[in-house]
Amino acid sequence: MRSFNLLTTKLLAITILITLTPAVAFAQSDRTVGWIELSGTLRDGPLPFAWVPEDEAKPSLTTVIKSLDHVAESDTHLGLVIYLNEPRLTLQQIEALGRALDRIRDTGKKIITFSETYSTNAYLIASHADIIALQSKGVLMLHGLHTEEMYLAGLLERMGIEADFMQVGRYKGADEALTRKAPTPFWDENMDGLLDDLYDQIIEHIATRRDLTAEQVEALMRDSWLLSDTQLVRRGAIDEITSRDMEAVIVKTFGNDITWDDQLGSSSAKMPENPFVLFQMLFREQKTKTEGPTLAIIHARGPIHMGESSVDDGQFSDDSIGHNTLIDAFRDAQEDDNIKGVVLRIDSPGGSAIASDVIWQAVRETGETKPVFVSVGRLAASGGYYIACAGDEIYVEAPSIVGSIGVVSGKIHLAGLYEKLDLGVTVRSRGPMADMFASDRPFTPAERHTMLAFMERIYDQFVDRIRTGRGERLIRIDQVAEGRLFTGRQATENGLADRLGGLEIALSDLASDLNLTEGEYDVINLPEPLSFQDFMQQAFGVSSPATQLTLPALARNLLGDRWSNVGPIIQGAMLLQREPALLLMPVAIDLRITP
Repeated sequence: MRSFNLLTTKLLAITILITLTPAVAFAQSDRTVGWIELSGTLRDGPLPFAWVPEDEAKPSLTTVIKSLDHVAESDTHLGLVIYLNEPRLTLQQIEALGRALDRIRDTGKKIITFSETYSTNAYLIASHADIIALQSKGVLMLHGLHTEEMYLAGLLERMGIEADFMQVGRYKGADEALTRKAPTPFWDENMDGLLDDLYDQIIEHIATRRDLTAEQVEALMRDSWLLSDTQLVRRGAIDEITSRDMEAVIVKTFGNDITWDDQLGSSSAKMPENPFVLFQMLFREQKTKTEGPTLAIIHARGPIHMGESSVDDGQFSDDSIGHNTLIDAFRDAQEDDNIKGVVLRIDSPGGSAIASDVIWQAVRETGETKPVFVSVGRLAASGGYYIACAGDEIYVEAPSIVGSIGVVSGKIHLAGLYEKLDLGVTVRSRGPMADMFASDRPFTPAERHTMLAFMERIYDQFVDRIRTGRGERLIRIDQVAEGRLFTGRQATENGLADRLGGLEIALSDLASDLNLTEGEYDVINLPEPLSFQDFMQQAFGVSSPATQLTLPALARNLLGDRWSNVGPIIQGAMLLQREPALLLMPVAIDLRITP
């Protein structure tokens, strides 16, 4: 990449975290072996920017799955070698990659994984291979699940700040991080139930694929950090110890006369080297045109709010779901006769109750003329589940998190802080309810009664929307409501979801229902990628709900992984400046299980 392109890429904060570059020459023959390196994170959605080609952007889960399917479908490929270079993937992404690897093995082709160090994350992927190869003197570091929850009431008290919050739903827990110093028994039950099932899934995943018992996997988890490479082989955790070139393992598996393929069917355009062509790309309006039968994937990622969506650019903005953007996407899908069906892809902790209901209505209106399937990534919680239940079918990964059916509202009042700072605040208001959210005092008993009545009305509406969307598929609503959280596996058992499976399965089933066979239809992503002008407005434009939601990105850089706990709290507090009630999950449980 020349310096101009490299500089442009850095300015846009786009980092390539997957490379396909073994240190050998590549060609194509009738005895070909694929090579892929997985490193860092994968993008779980389409290209965010209209002017950035796929090969220049952070790689996506969809792109990697297509590469793996290319090996499965090829007549010339003997198999695949995967270099696991410290991947940091979610459990949901590992499930999707595992299915693609199983499709390769189902054809009789062989898969080898190689790493110097296998974390739990990498080992879950490797368990789908025929041969798990470890570099000589390498290590296996398995471990269980760990979460940390921050409770800020003590800190706020020291600062003279008090969070005056209310919630509908005993298990909701959305106010606890701000109002308590420790969780309630109801929130303990929520989190313990999730972690128990997610941990069981990890143990079952490894045990099933490595032909071990659950007890053997747990024993391996306890001992793996202390075991040498040869001891790991004797324990059945590793199949081969190899030098870095893996020559002996590769020859034994595939033979001598092979060629390598690192492209795996990729035909993505590269970033142009001519700066004038690049500038033309920056300012060109991008609009997807359909020709013939098409399925649309509508992506909904991040907190839900009124207004326009934003996308994660790595620096200035986080993903968010604006109701206007989603409505426009569904309207485009409705009005395009070539679009035969829609898959709504959700990864959201929820947010605005009003925006959630408006999106729910847009999904239902589209569903009157075209089928709408829902695919859940990491989570569809609270408002995220609100919009999910409007679809015809809901697909979840086994580790997905769904539910959190409840409502939270309140305010943070600063009377104590004003006093500590010797800051005089004069409040003026006219008319009833005008000063209910004043920052210098808590709610009065009358105001609290009014807010609770309002929140209960929102909660009843939430429950009614779920009953309408799920119908007889749902067990008793009181067994899944009041803020309870469930894994995807649990959700398929209690009726909150229909089937285990990822985006590719939802698309395949939707096509089948429409009597469309593979190759007869196209797939497009909505909303359209941001134009350069829209990106500049989002990053540096005037304040809006979307841009205000992205301000906590600064805190994310400071807090690192702990942002997953504190971030939704900050975002929720910011939303409450504009919204009287939220359908928001209190924490974003992001289980990237790499130490």
